[in-house]
Amino acid sequence: MVLAVILSGIGPVLVRNSPVDPAATAFWRLAIALPIALFLIRRSVLLPARSMVWAAVAGLCLAGDLCFWNAALMRTTILEGTVLVMVYPLIAAIANYLIFKERITKRVAIGGLIAFGGLLLMVAGADSSGGSSLSGDLMAVAAAFFYTGSLLISARLCRIYDTQIVSFWVILWAAVGCLPVAMLEQRSLPVTQHDWLYVIAYAVLTLVSYNLFNRGLKIVSTGLASLMGYGQPVVATILGYFFLAETPTLDGILGSFVIVIGLVLATRQPKGKPDEKPDEKPLAPAE
Repeated sequence: MVLAVILSGIGPVLVRNSPVDPAATAFWRLAIALPIALFLIRRSVLLPARSMVWAAVAGLCLAGDLCFWNAALMRTTILEGTVLVMVYPLIAAIANYLIFKERITKRVAIGGLIAFGGLLLMVAGADSSGGSSLSGDLMAVAAAFFYTGSLLISARLCRIYDTQIVSFWVILWAAVGCLPVAMLEQRSLPVTQHDWLYVIAYAVLTLVSYNLFNRGLKIVSTGLASLMGYGQPVVATILGYFFLAETPTLDGILGSFVIVIGLVLATRQPKGKPDEKPDEKPLAPAE
């Protein structure tokens, strides 16, 4: 799980330097990874019919996440783009309450309010002359909503079925979802050999990090996985500073600290209590 987070932190820098536009970057990293994902499956490639539908929904949600997030990274700073998308644990907590009737604890509520305050601080300080923008920040928040849907469904599927099979179908439908948006962009196709090598390398990195993350979901609770994910903005910001000469604004740094503090408070496990057991209840139609 930790290695998956570190590898994912490289993604924002690769999106910025990609030879194709944001949605096309998302499509090619997924489409090229598909044959490899299929090769890694050692058993039947199919899931039960109902689970196939849920895998499709998770993949389309992932497509929305990648399209919005990649577009956000081209409009705002890497720090703001990666931190704002990390509000998904709070969105997941609210979604679990509305869908699965899971109670929102006082700890989650307080942490959520703190994180929301940091989000307002970051968005209010957005300045296009400094590399950030309000539109980019809002796109990152929209990506968080889509990622929440993908994570909630994928986590349940991975605890029931082979992670390689789940990964294949989620990636397949994510590629399908990204394709229409990619076709509307100007730079939708890699041209030179360097371009193809770039997107192929990004695809391999995507597949490795995604499979590591899904394998971790088998034994790590969703809340703890979210907590580990807070390291991604740190990795992405450090790389952005050294490779893109991108220095975050003071409001961006302060807002990021506030958001991370709130998210850590909201998702940390209380002392003396073991980590929650993964819910292996199969997906029902109401879910």
